Amino acid sequence: MPFVSQRQRRKCWAMNDPRWDCALFETETPNIDMLPESVKKASLIDSFSKIAKELFNPIKNPPVPAREIQKESIQAAKIDKMRGMTPVEYRNKLTVSRTGIVTRNKQSNKAV
Repeated sequence: MPFVSQRQRRKCWAMNDPRWDCALFETETPNIDMLPESVKKASLIDSFSKIAKELFNPIKNPPVPAREIQKESIQAAKIDKMRGMTPVEYRNKLTVSRTGIVTRNKQSNKAV
């Protein structure tokens, strides 16, 4: 793992931790003299704004009107309910269930 800043390099040597190989880190770090004193931590707001810019970019992700989303969900629900019926059969089934024709026919058959 190369060093990122002078502060990190000093801390590595000061801690004298046997798990850290500071000499190896120094060899892996290119241009040790050019390292910055410290590295600024990315704040939560900076991270959020970067993600928000990518998500809400109107060129990459154009907004979809709500009625289009609603239309797609209604269409998907109809297809799920049809379950292999043709549109005419499905319409007839809906008409029958709304008007109660089937129950009247069943009652008339029982009377006969």
